[in-house]
Amino acid sequence: MKNRKIISSPGSLFLGITVLLLLSATEPAVSKSVIVLTPESGLMTEAINAAVDQCSANGGGIVRFSRGTYLSGTIELKSNVTIFFDKGAILQGSDKYSDYRNDAFIFGKELSNISIQGEGVIDGVDCYNPKGEEGFRGPHCIRLINCRNIQIKAITIKNSANWAINCRYCSGAVVENVSIRGGHDGLHTRFCDNFTVKGCDFRTGDDAFAGNDNRDFVITDCKVNTSCNGFRMGCLNFTVKRCQIWGPGESVHKIQKRNNMLAAFLHFSPKDENPKLQSGNWLIEDVTVENVDQFYVYNFKDGLWQTGQPVTNVQFKNVKATGVLGAFNIIGDLDLKFNLKLENSSFAFREGVDYKGETFEGAKLLSPALFNASSFGLIELRKVTLTKQGSTPLMNCNSGNSMVLDQIYFISDNSSESYLFDKIKNTKLTKIKFSQPEPK
Repeated sequence: MKNRKIISSPGSLFLGITVLLLLSATEPAVSKSVIVLTPESGLMTEAINAAVDQCSANGGGIVRFSRGTYLSGTIELKSNVTIFFDKGAILQGSDKYSDYRNDAFIFGKELSNISIQGEGVIDGVDCYNPKGEEGFRGPHCIRLINCRNIQIKAITIKNSANWAINCRYCSGAVVENVSIRGGHDGLHTRFCDNFTVKGCDFRTGDDAFAGNDNRDFVITDCKVNTSCNGFRMGCLNFTVKRCQIWGPGESVHKIQKRNNMLAAFLHFSPKDENPKLQSGNWLIEDVTVENVDQFYVYNFKDGLWQTGQPVTNVQFKNVKATGVLGAFNIIGDLDLKFNLKLENSSFAFREGVDYKGETFEGAKLLSPALFNASSFGLIELRKVTLTKQGSTPLMNCNSGNSMVLDQIYFISDNSSESYLFDKIKNTKLTKIKFSQPEPK
């Protein structure tokens, strides 16, 4: 088969060292064989899958795409096999949905030690499926089910016909320095655990990060831009640090034909997924947010896909959000499990906008205040600044156990009524400061 070439095989020490030098830090240290592909005209699905199968039969190794464009339908991954793209390599999907299986461009099920790496591009070409979700969505770009020990590094995914990376019941994944452009959801995980995401740049048409019943996720040093939500997540033990989040989206939301970014952080626990985990132990730290409609939304009462399991504890530190319509819009559960700690942060309204609170994803918000909360256990704010012109209160909170405000700076035109609290059992306010916005 002229489009593949065996570079090394088991027992070849010299060639094994050559592979390590070639792939450097992006490639696993143990490689049993390397099969190099070169591009040909026409559909290469059969040839690519034959290379993956042969690499697996050799005990695992690397299928390497050299520079050029490869047209393909579904590629079936195998355990202990790395897909590696040289710089300038483009894996281009077929525009015919009939060329795909398992609703995926790259598919793996019940695998271990799988890797997709390199500086190449995976192009889903927005493959159209008239029988797909919403009447047009085609295959997911990377779809993994019940897989473990996963590495996805340095690649660019563009024009994914559905979710760019779709993981279900997966464990032990590293997603590093991955760029996503266009398409729908970026990384969508359900019933997954132990994921590390770092240095990624997601600019998507739908949610950048999404999923429910996840556990032990750490996301650091990422750029997030979308025409939907930055993080639509249900997760126990969820850390986000040093991330930049901004709107409006560079890629249009394909269904609603809009570009505004809805929320930076949004609870996700859809009842129809029969969720088991309560989302909690969140730490969001050193994050900047610009021109996003809402910073954090949690509506356990009637929020879209939010009513399966409640949220318990969330903490935000060192947040700077500008150009928002709302900072926090919270309606917790009736058992008052929700607890929020917010410190050393600032939130500034998007001035010049006529905003009356209105609705979010079909559910009516409590008020147009920057900070809204109802049905909570504890809300604790320390060293927080809220800025908004106009006469409406900046905070509107009711039906909670405890409210603690310490070193809070309200900047508004109505210092006498900057906050409204009702039916809160214990309230402690210290070092509250008021001022009016600077004239423009």
